[in-house]
Amino acid sequence: MMKPWRLWGIRTQILVFYLVASLFIVGAMGLALFFSTTRIVSQEVAKTTATAIDKSGRQLEMYIDQLKGLSDLLAESPQVHRYFDQSGTDYLTGDERRDIERMIQGMLNTNPEIASIILIGAKGQLITNEQNLEMHYSGDIQDQEWYQEALGSTMPILTSARMQEFSMDKDNWVISLGRELTDEKKKHLGVLRIDLKYDAIESILKDMNLGQEGYSYILNQSQRVVYHPNPEYFSQEEKRLELIDMLEMEGNELSREYKLTHRYDLNNSDWVLVGVASLDGVKRMEAEIMIVLVVLGSVLLLAAFGSSAIYASSVARPIRQLEKAMEEVEKGSLATEVSVVGSAEIASLSTHFLSMLDRIQELMNEIRSKEQFLRASELKTLYSQINPHFLYNTLDTIVWLAEFGNTERVISVSKAMARFFRLSLRGGSETTTVRDELDHVRQYLFIQKERYQDKLSYEIQAEDGLMDISIPKIFLQPLVENAIYHGIRKMPGGGMIRITARKGEKDELFLSVEDNGGGFEDMEKGKDPLRLGGVGLKNVEERIRLYYGEDYGLSIANRPGQGVTIILRLKTKLPVA
Repeated sequence: MMKPWRLWGIRTQILVFYLVASLFIVGAMGLALFFSTTRIVSQEVAKTTATAIDKSGRQLEMYIDQLKGLSDLLAESPQVHRYFDQSGTDYLTGDERRDIERMIQGMLNTNPEIASIILIGAKGQLITNEQNLEMHYSGDIQDQEWYQEALGSTMPILTSARMQEFSMDKDNWVISLGRELTDEKKKHLGVLRIDLKYDAIESILKDMNLGQEGYSYILNQSQRVVYHPNPEYFSQEEKRLELIDMLEMEGNELSREYKLTHRYDLNNSDWVLVGVASLDGVKRMEAEIMIVLVVLGSVLLLAAFGSSAIYASSVARPIRQLEKAMEEVEKGSLATEVSVVGSAEIASLSTHFLSMLDRIQELMNEIRSKEQFLRASELKTLYSQINPHFLYNTLDTIVWLAEFGNTERVISVSKAMARFFRLSLRGGSETTTVRDELDHVRQYLFIQKERYQDKLSYEIQAEDGLMDISIPKIFLQPLVENAIYHGIRKMPGGGMIRITARKGEKDELFLSVEDNGGGFEDMEKGKDPLRLGGVGLKNVEERIRLYYGEDYGLSIANRPGQGVTIILRLKTKLPVA
């Protein structure tokens, strides 16, 4: 089965294939440019994001070092050691306690980001700047979770003790730095806690440009959330797990949500700072690049369409000219001039086409000569079929009339026979007029009437304006002969032959021969009526088609027991031989 696209015109095929190729090339180049550009931009954004996060991480390291310095002042203070080194519940005097409180207050004054400083002894002693702070423990204080986490630790952690006092208001949040208090002999004395205001961390991290939807967060070694701008990540486990999954992503990896992550491990703590940048700029730039590529691609496609249209027309135009020339040849005009300018292949095709026309013209001339010879041969064959029998029967009729002494009838029949043969010969011409053709068949019927007497009657009618129309000669006589020998002769009584000439539509000429004989009985059995009518009918049919074409010929209306009507369909203008 032929593919549908092969039914398209060559111009359409060239246009479609050219546009498809152009679309593929432009699309491939556009995608390559798009992905290479966005990759470069993404790499630059990743570097910028990593630099910003590393910078903030180093600031955090400096800040934690500063806090550790403050904690060292308290943890290594002799007053603190003496105060918490007491056994039982007998503490030092109030002056010692006030000295420690003044030290704490001085630190708070010079460091406003510190919310509170708490000193907790191993036996429950408490010194802090917070008012009305009450801590209730069950069992031994050293078994408390917050206490155990601070033992041996100098790193910032978020303990359970402080989380009990958290609210969802970030103004009340704190991040605690806890460390163990020991004397010179490493004897455990208690725990020091420095509570930092939450916004102290925020102030360091807020200057990072991570995009509209970007954020940063901090996890500790236990993968607990130390810092996140959204409070839900402190209380909802599934959200904490999301942060852990994001932490495990490959560094500078671009996620499905257009998020870029970068981690920074703080050297002086177990904190991990993670920056999550939303690549809003990359997305905007991708959109802008896409718009530019679409506009540029559209311009290139329009240029490709215009150039392909010009090229396709230059190829299709000469082929179309050849096609029109072939259509003219198909209509019968071999004198077609073809002047095709195009590629070498098309010029060669044009040359071969003209050579073919010349050869066709030669063959047509040969066929025409052979047809003329064939017509003459057929006409001679027809004469040879008609003349012997008819001449013999006519002479027999004349002898019979002469024996009875009917001189006038002998003369009439002789004159009719002479005119009949004169019209048949007609100077060797193959054509005649309707007038002479009707006269020819009239002479034939007159002679047959003399032979059959009352057994035969005939009428000849013709419309006005038809007499001078040229037609091939001896069309009617074989039909009349067929009507007599296959119809009238077999009738017990008299028979009638009616001959008419009339004009049809579209320059058509109809000659009909009608009889009221018995008709063709075998025609009802499916036999060819041309064969039933003998050589004469078939000969006339072939000659009509030879002169006028396959659309013209004989039509037979058979009426068994009532007669036959044979109609010749001709043209009012005889085609030029």
